[in-house]
Amino acid sequence: MIPLATAVAAPAVAAASYRALAAGILVLVSLLLAGAAGWVANGWRHGAELADLQRAHAEFRATLSETALADVQADAATIRQAATEFATIQSTLAPRMTALTKELRNAKPLPADCRPDPVRVRNLDAAIDAANKSIPR
Repeated sequence: MIPLATAVAAPAVAAASYRALAAGILVLVSLLLAGAAGWVANGWRHGAELADLQRAHAEFRATLSETALADVQADAATIRQAATEFATIQSTLAPRMTALTKELRNAKPLPADCRPDPVRVRNLDAAIDAANKSIPR
C-alpha cells in the first residue's frame, strides 16, 4: 500500500511539474513571437533599403537616358546640318560637273606625241578644283 504522505505529495508534484511545463511553453511561445516580430521588422527594414536602392537605380538610369537622348539629338542636328551643306554643294557643283564631263567627252582625242591645248588644261584644272571643293574638310 502507498503511504499517505506519498499519496498527498504526488498531486502537488504533478501540479508543480505542469506549472513548470506551462511556464516553459509560455517562454518558448514568447521567444517565438519575439523572433517572428524581429524577422518581420528586419524584412520591413530590408524592404525599405531595397526600395531606396531601386529608386536610386531608376534615377541613375533616367539620367543616363537623358544624356543619351541629348547626345542623339546633338548628333542628329550635326547630321542634318551636314546634309544641308551637302545639298547646297551638290546643287552648285552638279551643273558644273555635268558641263565639265560633257566637254571632256566631246573633246577630240590627242595624238600620242601631242601636248594638251590650253582649253583642255583649263577644263582639267576646273574639274580638279570642283572635285577638291566637293570634299568636306
